[in-house]
Amino acid sequence: MGVTANSIKNRDFKHTYLLYGEEAYLRRFYKNSLKASLVNEGDNLNFSYFEGKGTDPEEVTSLLTTMPFLAEHRVVIVENSGWLAASGKGSSDGEDPDTEGESMDSGRFATLTETLKNLGDDVVFILVEEKIDKRSKLYKTLTSTGIVEEFTKQTEDSLVRWLINGARAFNKEISPGVANYLIEEAGTDMMLLEGEISKLVAYCLDRDKITVKDIDTVCTHQINNKIFDMVTAISFGRQKEALKLYDDLLTLRESPFHILALLTNQYSRMLAVKDGLSRGESAVTLAGKLDMRDWMVKKLAEPARRLSMEDIEAGLEGCASTDAAIKSGEVTDRLGVELLLVELSLNAKVTASTY
Repeated sequence: MGVTANSIKNRDFKHTYLLYGEEAYLRRFYKNSLKASLVNEGDNLNFSYFEGKGTDPEEVTSLLTTMPFLAEHRVVIVENSGWLAASGKGSSDGEDPDTEGESMDSGRFATLTETLKNLGDDVVFILVEEKIDKRSKLYKTLTSTGIVEEFTKQTEDSLVRWLINGARAFNKEISPGVANYLIEEAGTDMMLLEGEISKLVAYCLDRDKITVKDIDTVCTHQINNKIFDMVTAISFGRQKEALKLYDDLLTLRESPFHILALLTNQYSRMLAVKDGLSRGESAVTLAGKLDMRDWMVKKLAEPARRLSMEDIEAGLEGCASTDAAIKSGEVTDRLGVELLLVELSLNAKVTASTY
């Protein structure tokens, strides 16, 4: 059990929490667990949430110096702010580099940092980031004032145990072998695996055990193949085909947000495959290096060859922008993904016409 989990279990809450690392599921899980433990349901007076690089440190500082109203705690959560991202401005004599935010206005961040050192007993600050620079002043302040925990990608053994426990919570049984099969087919992303387990539990409503046949029926093959076909259609600029595959996935009750996550994952894999192919590596070699099955590498090789590195990187940026737009409420999830597919297909068609 990690330090954040222990803090929640023992109700030994600290003034500050920094939750970071590449495993998005665990960052989200412990962020939500802390909120549920510290904030009464529906209490919007004593809870504030900020997301994105536009988050104003002065506004956050003001809230951190405000006492809670008829509650035990005031809680402020800041997520994906980029405050702890490396700026590349570190000096040659080993001094701390500025964070991206500090380089824009270091005075505002100095005030925030000093405030974090002197928080009241009834105020809790939670910062959630994917990547951080441990040399920053803000990071060093957070390590001295509370809990800092990194959430890395989990090993397959730990994922198997997690899947077994997740199924058990719904009075279902999944054997270690079947859990391993699910991981082999769906990958190691915990958010995606959580969705797969939910579908399996619903599908096996009248049975206690989840089988390999169940996985093949409702999870991986059908959906992954459509995502692969979607990426291939995009690479040829076949917009109608890509949108038809998207509609098929919606008919299968896949959420647009889940489809976006799968698409992002495929573009990330395609970038790695493109890089490996450009260096003359074989599909077998790449499968071993990238923890993918041979057929996955071969399926991604075709669109990877058609698209340039710039096209694939732009696709990843488009996925990230769509994710941010959906989360901020700028666009609905269904429309956001549809617009992304149109844009990616159009860009690929333009690129192909220049060959």
